[in-house]
Amino acid sequence: MPVAGGKDSPHDQLAAIALEKKDTPRAITELTALVAVDFNNVEAARQLTTLLRQTGTEDSAKLSPIYQRIVAIDPFDPDAHAMLGRFALQRDEADAAAREFRTVIALGPVDRAAAYTDLAESYFKGGKRADAKKHTLAALEIAPNYERAQDLLLKIVGGGQR
Repeated sequence: MPVAGGKDSPHDQLAAIALEKKDTPRAITELTALVAVDFNNVEAARQLTTLLRQTGTEDSAKLSPIYQRIVAIDPFDPDAHAMLGRFALQRDEADAAAREFRTVIALGPVDRAAAYTDLAESYFKGGKRADAKKHTLAALEIAPNYERAQDLLLKIVGGGQR
């Protein structure tokens, strides 16, 4: 039996109906089914991650494959790369996280200070203090009062937390 994808897919249509009725769990179910069969539907994947995050889902095992799909289809999505970097940090994979965060910076994110701080945190977690300090200072040049970067700099130089 052929599987329908895109806007002609029954899953897409049912997800749209569920969203109209504010039935988020049903929309998530339908979008999950759609993403499982329509491998190139980046909009469905983005919509699914948005709904999952809105409902409080932070499970990297559930979200990571969807973000990986988004990056595979649209490698210029800084938000998906940032999420993959955060998931890598949660798994203590500092090098993988740094790779994702370097990609985010190369893509020119809206919040550059946060992007540099994310990269610095991955370097710090990976034991690369000099690189961590360099990127933390870059974040502080952009936003001197950015608390997360200030706290990280204190950790890097050995002062602990504020």
